[in-house]
Amino acid sequence: MNPLDYTIRGGCSPNPQTEIIELQVADVALKQYLSNTLYQKKGLKWTYNWFHFLTHYSTSDPQILKYLHEVRPYPSYIEIETTTHCNMECSICEHTYWDEECKHMSLENFNKILDQFPELKWIGVTGIGQSFLNKDFMPMMKGCKDRDIYVELFDNFRYLNYEKAKDMVKWGVDKIYVSLDAATKETYDKIRVNSDWDVVMKNIKNFDCAKKELNSYWPELWFHFVVCKDNIHECEKYLEMINDLNVDCKQVQFSRMLHKFKEIEDKFVEIPDGTKEKIIEKGKDLGIKVSWNIDSADVKCPLKSCALWTMPFIFVDGTVIPCCSMNEQNDRNWQRETSLGNIFKDDFRKIWYGDKYTKMCEGIMNGNPTCQCERCVIYDKN
Repeated sequence: MNPLDYTIRGGCSPNPQTEIIELQVADVALKQYLSNTLYQKKGLKWTYNWFHFLTHYSTSDPQILKYLHEVRPYPSYIEIETTTHCNMECSICEHTYWDEECKHMSLENFNKILDQFPELKWIGVTGIGQSFLNKDFMPMMKGCKDRDIYVELFDNFRYLNYEKAKDMVKWGVDKIYVSLDAATKETYDKIRVNSDWDVVMKNIKNFDCAKKELNSYWPELWFHFVVCKDNIHECEKYLEMINDLNVDCKQVQFSRMLHKFKEIEDKFVEIPDGTKEKIIEKGKDLGIKVSWNIDSADVKCPLKSCALWTMPFIFVDGTVIPCCSMNEQNDRNWQRETSLGNIFKDDFRKIWYGDKYTKMCEGIMNGNPTCQCERCVIYDKN
């Protein structure tokens, strides 16, 4: 046994297919680690986790997809919704229109989930709620970093002040998206109702200051813009606004609204031909890397190429759904009815290898979606 195996991935896998792939990932990770000072600051285990994620999640490699379906390895990546409390009324968010009882996840329950994933490599800690309203949210992030897990989150920066930013930098939180869908205060106030443009701008700048004060590359700061009827005219101006902020922006991602539920039908807009290319070129002119999310692809990939199911999404109440793309349709009752189980009621291994998950995965592989995937807007189900 190579002693590095214990450092990088905790030893050998009993499954020969998994062993081959993980050894390949470990080889790539080690080479990157030895040649990249940023990875060296994070550590060898972190580097392996990151390249494991890049290799498996949203892969288009037919061999990796075949392996994922044949072996269905226990999840290395999950998303957890830590709260559904929110005091904003964003015009394009399902939370504004639903009748859900809001609740926080406790630190105890959060840790109970983590304990079921001893080899967890990546976690998303964003749900349909205002994360920092949960008093346990900061300890949750710190706990993930103490376990050497890659931590990613989306946040509107309404409550992410300088003190919280400094702690996140010190803990080594890895990536944060600024959920900001406007280039001007006027448009922002129309979409992000009950927020505060000036406070958000201040918090973004303070976040950048905290990174620079502590001389840290991490967390990477990304910006996320959900395109709708009220802001599509500001896409180029948005990039100019970010450029004028003079912060260390790693990338800007644009997304289309996921689901066209009845309360927001009038806000939904398709991306006009040529718009994506135009925005990407504008980014190049400003020295800003721009990407468009998978939901805005001109041509959808076939369902059998989906690997998003390898990252289950867990509601604040423990409900398990296949992935985050089933959110934002304002139908949590349907999501629960078609869920794959509840992690607070059953061990996740029982859920993962149970009949519902098995049938769903077979349906994806065969291009014949089960009820969990019938509303998918990412892949072509025909």
